[in-house]
This record gives sequence, C-alpha cells and structure tokens, in this order.
Amino acid sequence: MSTLEMLALMIIVVVLLVWRISWLASRVQRATTRAERAWITLDAALVGRAQRAADLVMLPGIDPATALLVLDAAAAALEPDLCRGERERAESDLSHVLDTVDPMLPASPSELASERARASICRRLHNDAVATALSLRRRYTVRILRLAGHTDEPRPFEMADGSICTLTAGPPDSPPSSLAYVRPAGYAAEPRAPAVGEAGQPS
Repeated sequence: MSTLEMLALMIIVVVLLVWRISWLASRVQRATTRAERAWITLDAALVGRAQRAADLVMLPGIDPATALLVLDAAAAALEPDLCRGERERAESDLSHVLDTVDPMLPASPSELASERARASICRRLHNDAVATALSLRRRYTVRILRLAGHTDEPRPFEMADGSICTLTAGPPDSPPSSLAYVRPAGYAAEPRAPAVGEAGQPS
C-alpha cells in the first residue's frame, strides 16, 4: 500500500470517528433535553393534581376534618421550595390521602380523576426519558470524552401514584376526545426497572 493510500485511509478513519462521536453527542443532548422537557410536563401535571385536590374543600357536604386533611396534603405538595426528595414524599402523601378520603367524599370529581391519571402517565413518560438519557450518558465513550458536558444528570421521580383511575378508550363510535375512567382493582404503582448503570445493571 502506497503512502498516499495509507494517508487516504487514515483520513477516512478519522472522519468516521469524528462523525460517530458527533452523532453520539447529539443523541446524548437530545435525550437529556427530552428528559428535561418531560420533567416540565410532569411538574405541571403534579401542580394541576394538587390544585384539583385543594378544590375538594369546596365540595358541598364534605366533612371538615376530611377537607383539612386534603388541604394540608395539597398545600405541602404545592410548597415551592421543596427539594427533590421532599417533593417525592409530599406527592406520595397526597396520593395516599386522596385514596383514604375518596370513600368519604360526597362525590368523586372527574376533574381530579383526570389530573391523577395525567400525572401518573407523565411520571412514567418522564422516568422512561430519564432511563434513556442515563443509559446514554453512562456509556464508556460518553464518559471518557465528556460528551454530556457539565449538565446535571436527570433523575427519575419516584412517588406513589395511589389507586388512580386509568384512561381507557371510549366506545368505537365515540369521538376521539371522549375518555372513560375505570378504577382498576388492587392497583399498585409498578416498580421502575433500574436504569443501566444503577444497582443490579451492568454499566
């Protein structure tokens, strides 16, 4: 092989490596951005759930003790200066309170059921996005070349969803926007599978 051919081969290899690294860096950035956007959506859904829960105190015929219990839990979840762990505990407590007081309510507002289902779906989407971002950021090449930059690693949001109502499709002849809410028997939040790099998973 001549010197010119070897030089051309080296240039091709370098170009392929640069392209591969750029492509991987772009994937990491997109996955991290997706996780950040998913968190913004989840945060809004959780705020909406807490606000709907606080509205329960306006229901006619609600017991004062029940109203105070719900209001305290909703106010704790809406506290603006909570750290991540405190927020997770506050949202879990709100889920448990809503499950506890649901049989005591004179009526179960469909708006609250909708917000609870939306918050649960947003949390699952967020955690999926976080798991994808972490699996990319913890690759050997990404860590060695620091392709993730100095941005903080996204974190999954762990909380108890409670006995939420799940979304189901309406009748076949119903419009696309119609939704039915069905409470699954013995519902429990599914445990999240560890992301790559966490305990029990190879990095």
